[in-house]
Amino acid sequence: MIAEDVDPPEVVAHLPILCDERKIVYVFVPSKEKLGSSVGIDVQCAAVCIIESGEASDLVKEIVTRIQRIKEGSSG
Repeated sequence: MIAEDVDPPEVVAHLPILCDERKIVYVFVPSKEKLGSSVGIDVQCAAVCIIESGEASDLVKEIVTRIQRIKEGSSG
């Protein structure tokens, strides 16, 4: 996940390119403040990643599948 409100944007501009090269699914989220609080830290956060999904493995797979479908232009 990459925050859209990062300033300067060059801080995260390389991340989509790296993710595409490595076939890693990514999504932009509106707020670095909400992104930081969503991962349980008390500061803003430009980007986060899931390294080990643990018990949420099935949920993460479902989210990845849905993001891929959206990027490919299908809603099914």
